[in-house]
Amino acid sequence: MKLSFLLWIGLIFLLEPALTADIPFVFNNSSYDVDSYNSDQLVNISASSPELDGVPPVSAPRDSEVLLFPESKTYKTLGEIKDEFDYRVWQKKGIILFNQGRYDEALQAFDQSIQMNPQIAESWNYKGIMLLATCKCNEAIKCFDVAIALEPSFVAAWNNKAGALYAMGRYDEAIKACDGAIQLDPRYANAWYTKALIFKAEALTAFAKASMLG
Repeated sequence: MKLSFLLWIGLIFLLEPALTADIPFVFNNSSYDVDSYNSDQLVNISASSPELDGVPPVSAPRDSEVLLFPESKTYKTLGEIKDEFDYRVWQKKGIILFNQGRYDEALQAFDQSIQMNPQIAESWNYKGIMLLATCKCNEAIKCFDVAIALEPSFVAAWNNKAGALYAMGRYDEAIKACDGAIQLDPRYANAWYTKALIFKAEALTAFAKASMLG
């Protein structure tokens, strides 16, 4: 079961970096100097974020500079935009640090993201995955529960909670969490994969008991 669990964690983190692709900063995932990244890199603010499409580049950024968002016809200062994206900068740092094996620093990055904006379900989900990857399953479940409370339709958080329960051998609860994810999105393959692992573990447990009794 340990190998299956590790494969499950690998699948989660293989997919996670794509979730932060909208951050308007150029991050090098192989760079060790990830701490140098911050919101002051909004020099070319329209560089790579769909949310900032059409916003003109900023050559000499000042926090008080006002920018027009063409689609919504709204105005924001550069300082306001920095505040909105800073929590995602810390999310991205956490992912990169995790991929570099710097787990304590990754957890600190996710905590910083939550501190900057505790109402973002995705940040709690990231922290839960980090805790799950370091075998802190009870703490991970609490994070997934917060993510689900903030965003009840967060399919990945339901599936991640199922993974944590599965790792603890709490198979009935894990199945319920899987079913919660599948009910929200019947085409979410990860939930079906997790459910298959749980059924396999249950079958092996039952077989072992039968062998002992026989």
